[in-house]
Amino acid sequence: MIEDFTNLKNDVQEYIEVRFDLIKLHLAENLSRLISNGATVAIIGFFLFFIFFFLSFAAGYYFANILKSNELGFLLVAGFYFLLLLVFLVFRKRIIERPIIKAIVKLFFAKIKSDES
Repeated sequence: MIEDFTNLKNDVQEYIEVRFDLIKLHLAENLSRLISNGATVAIIGFFLFFIFFFLSFAAGYYFANILKSNELGFLLVAGFYFLLLLVFLVFRKRIIERPIIKAIVKLFFAKIKSDES
């Protein structure tokens, strides 16, 4: 009978170790995926910044040519970005925060839930 308890104790310890290792593996996979996605977003953001930067200059000069004033052309582009900023500030939770939270929760908990089934 003492052997049974010893075997049971060893089995429980082994199960806990295996489960802990599984959780560590899921965490490592999810963190690496999160870092990879973050790097991808950063690189895409870098290129989008320069695209919008040069498109903004092009639009500024275009409107300056139409309005016959460099100041008004670039002021019009700045006003457009100001309106975008206001829209972003008003809807930031819906546009940014909620999707990011949902994506991170889905990333971290989808695998563990499917493994337990």
